[in-house]
Amino acid sequence: MDRLVLGVVALLGAGGVGAGAAGQEPAGTPLPTVVEGLVVDATTGLPVPNVQVRFDSGQRITSDEKGRYAIEGVPPGYHQVALVTARCNATFADLELEAGQIKRIAFQVPSEVAGRGPTQDELKKMSEGDYYTRAELEDMRARNLLEVLRRVAPEMVGTQGGQPGASGVLMSRTRTVQGVSPPVVVFDGVVMGDAWGALRDLKPEDVYSLEVLRGASRGWVYGTGGSGGVIRVETRAGETGYGVAHPDRCDIGAWPVG
Repeated sequence: MDRLVLGVVALLGAGGVGAGAAGQEPAGTPLPTVVEGLVVDATTGLPVPNVQVRFDSGQRITSDEKGRYAIEGVPPGYHQVALVTARCNATFADLELEAGQIKRIAFQVPSEVAGRGPTQDELKKMSEGDYYTRAELEDMRARNLLEVLRRVAPEMVGTQGGQPGASGVLMSRTRTVQGVSPPVVVFDGVVMGDAWGALRDLKPEDVYSLEVLRGASRGWVYGTGGSGGVIRVETRAGETGYGVAHPDRCDIGAWPVG
């Protein structure tokens, strides 16, 4: 689980609540403290739905489809607030409340936590190799991602000794001073040491995107081992709205802090 600390909240406005006016509680009766506002993407400013605002006092509320939230009854005083996404990423903020106060706050969450980023069309245009979306992979009617790679990048996939039925290997026709170098395989940002089995077991419908970067110049960011090119896989585990739970089920570890 990612734990990202964000100590800044954007104040939309705060005001005290008077007593004794028509329709209000009689003078001397404590009025509830109210916190309301938006949960927004820290980069784009766009509202973020399905983020739970948890207070260290136990109250919690989840932002609606427009990123809005409103909760009352939070005790006055200093509070730590946890903003928990449905993928159980947590961002933290600090807040101080006065009794009977209505406080309007836009809580900000980092873009990577909010699950927002470039669209697949934008990623396809930015790619320096061959970029395939899940829809394109599913259209290939392949049994697994290894079979997809045999079609779109046969030079990167082969068998030991070249014999049918032999154990599989990742290979490349790119030759360096060290010989033929296999491509680097990256799953969700993590370099896989032995990726053959993972590629064989992964179905196209479980893949968000596949990117094939050919040539020695593409893989140098991963060291000399990347001279055979790069196979970059993003699974649907990181896709917004896929495989998510309700934030109520998220365990964010030891909290509050301090």
